[in-house]
Formats: sequence, C-alpha cells, structure tokens
Amino acid sequence: MSGGGSGGPMPGIDADAVALYLSRPSLALGVYPASPWAGGSPAGQPVPPGADADDPGAADARKAGVADPRELAERLRDAVGRAVGSHRTVAVLHDGGVGATALLVAATAAGRALGAEVTVVVADHPGPDGASVAVATQQVVAALGGRHRFLLAEAARLPGTGPGWSPEGRDAGWNPVAPDLGRTPLVRAAEARAARLGATLLLTAEGWEDVLQAGPLPSLPRGLRAARRQLADRWRAEGAAAVLADATSALGRGARARRLRAGLQVALAPFAEALADTPRVLPPERLAHVEAWTASWVRRLVECLAAHRDPVRAYVLARTARFAGPLPAAVAAAARLPRRSPFLDPAFAAWAVRLPSAARYDERLPGPHLRRNGLLVSLLPRAARHALPAAGPTTGTTTSPIPVAFAAGPAAAVDHPLCRAMGVLDRDAGPVEPVVAARLAALEEWLAGAGRVSRPARTAG
Repeated sequence: MSGGGSGGPMPGIDADAVALYLSRPSLALGVYPASPWAGGSPAGQPVPPGADADDPGAADARKAGVADPRELAERLRDAVGRAVGSHRTVAVLHDGGVGATALLVAATAAGRALGAEVTVVVADHPGPDGASVAVATQQVVAALGGRHRFLLAEAARLPGTGPGWSPEGRDAGWNPVAPDLGRTPLVRAAEARAARLGATLLLTAEGWEDVLQAGPLPSLPRGLRAARRQLADRWRAEGAAAVLADATSALGRGARARRLRAGLQVALAPFAEALADTPRVLPPERLAHVEAWTASWVRRLVECLAAHRDPVRAYVLARTARFAGPLPAAVAAAARLPRRSPFLDPAFAAWAVRLPSAARYDERLPGPHLRRNGLLVSLLPRAARHALPAAGPTTGTTTSPIPVAFAAGPAAAVDHPLCRAMGVLDRDAGPVEPVVAARLAALEEWLAGAGRVSRPARTAG
C-alpha cells in the first residue's frame, strides 16, 4: 500500500489515519478520526464530552435524576471560569446568534469575577438575509448593556486575499497535533485580530445547539399541545427528516425499541450526510480502509444510542459524538490562539445531558429558532432577546459557525501534490465536491507544515 503507515514519503505520518479525514463522518460532522502522527491517538469513540471524565463535578452531574434548568446560568459561568483560568485578555467569537450571545453574557460575568478583559470578535459574513452579521452583532451587544471592546474581522480582508492585509507567515497557525478542522479562513481572520489585541484565549460557542437545543418530544400524551408545536417548529427549522428523528422518542424504552430508535436516529437528521458514499477520490486500498472505519463508527454510534433508556439523553449523545475523545480539544488548545468552548466543558456537558426536553423548549417565544433554544434565551436580558436573529445561521455544515462557502476558499482547484504523494488522493481523481476540496486543501496545508518541522510536538490526543 503506497504511503501506508509511517514508512511513506513523510516518515512519522500515518497515511491511513490521514485518509480517515476524508470519511463522511469527518466531512459531514467534523469528526476527528485519529491522530495523523504514527503512534498517535486512536479513533474517537462516539460518547459525549466528559462522559468518562475524572472531574468530580462531571461525576456529580451524572447522578440519577434530571438536571435543574434553573442552574444553567451558574453552570455556564462556572464553565467559562474554568476555560478562562489565568488568562487576562479573552476574546469571544460572536456570530450574532443565541449561543454566542449567552456565552458573552456568561463571559462578561466571569471576567468581572476573575479580573479578565472580555473582547467581542466578529468574523463578518452575510447572514441568512444577506445582511452583514457584524451589524446584527453590534445591535445584540449594545442591547446587553455594559461596555465591550468590539473587533471586526472582515470577509473581504482575509489573510492574503485583501488589499492592505499582511499575510501570515508560512507556518503561522500550523497545528502540531492534527489538521485543525475548525480553523476556517474567517476564524483565522478573527484569531489574527484577537491576537493583535493581545488576547491569549478565544472562547467559542461551539456545541451549544448540540448540548442545549430542544430535542426529542416530551412524554406523550402529557404535554400533547407543546409536543405538536415543537414538531411543527422542528419541521420548519430542519425539515421532515428531523421531525421523524424526534418522533422516534415515542417508540418506547425497551431494548428492542431502543435499538429501533437508535437506527432511525442515525439514519435521519443530523446524521444522514455521514452515511453517504465515501468520496471516490481515494485510491482503492485506502477507500476500503475508510469505508470499513466508517461502518465501524456508525455501528458504535448506534450501540451508544441504544444503551440509553432516556431519549433526550440519547439525542444529546448523538449530537455531541463529533466532540468525543480528547483529540478535538487538544487540537483547539494547540491553535495559534487557543480556543475553548465552555459548552463542551466536561462538567457542563455531563449536566446538560440530563436536562429534560420540556426545559429546552419555550413555546412563548416568537419564531421556531428561538423557541427551540428557549433555555439559552432565558439567560438574556429582554432587550437583547428582541435583537436576536429570528432564524439560525445558514452554515451548510454542523462543524463551524462560518458558512461552508467561505471555508472552501480559493484553494479548491489546487492539485494537492502532498496528498497524492501520501497515497490518500487517487492520481486519476477528477473534480471534487466543495466540501472534499476544502478538506483536501486543509490536509495539504497541514502536511506541508508537518514536512517543515524536524521534531514536531506530538500529543497522545
């Protein structure tokens, strides 16, 4: 097998592991399959963040019973405090949405308590209505009250693409752990702006919808009116497949019903794209390897979901599967400007898994998007709620707050010679879909950086 293991054209790099970054779970969900360094971390298991943590707070949150939604503000502030730690200049990446706004509220409170300065960084791009995201974000921030330093990273001034911008150094931002799937061009721009200010940490709202958004229906027939409203909102927001996925919660809690429910949940939203055919850009021997890994990953996910009697907990487990294992956190921590998401804090996530469905949904709010995120909206001042967008961001992907159109960038037409030399790109591969082109560009960039370091810093992931 050309370039297999660590004995290929780039010693120390496992070509089989690199090929897994072209699997559908990785492309569609942002799953980190394994460390590309030979002898690095194994493939992540589909379990929620913090499920096996030694943190006593996480262990306490996993006790029998359900979480009390009234604790949300306190739990989130604590998670932000753990993320900030000893950092004294902290940036919050804001996309104008509910999750980032709730994060900013919690970060502001935690910053005051810890003596840290909090700065808002907006990676500007067109929102669902075509208008600038930065305008809406400024309105939300103003409605929150208080004083926040506001930085703008413009789409037209990405590194190396706009007049007057100093390009980053050749290896600036190269990640020593693995390809950084969350470092899209606009995140790079926000990162550069925050670092220039002196920030030493970038807080993101990654995972907020997966952990806190309304999921499967409340118990039937109790709460039938709310269930009908929630189904209608789910249909408007994410379509019929999402409604069917939610409706599987009515199948019962016996072992057979749980297996059926798990199979349906994985076959429907939000996993349907992860079950698509593996891109035909891989050489035949690598294609078979990636397809086998994908089948194993899906099988483990179904087993994980079927193990839980509570459909809400199973739903949150499913949505957080891509954050499983230490590798994603290790990559974010090793970024040029380290990133942390308090919503993925082990203790917070373990607590949030236990929140009942009814607590996550608020039928009194206007619009499906806000109602489905009612728990987080409750943390915001009323003035700020009116400034929030009525619809969620149209990202085209569940892995980043930045639209996939920007993530693909101008590198989509590059030949990717290092990927070909590694044996992860077939020499006869023709044009590829945008998401595959974007991933190939990220792999090419990472392999180029790996080839320029003599003793790369590794992590067990």
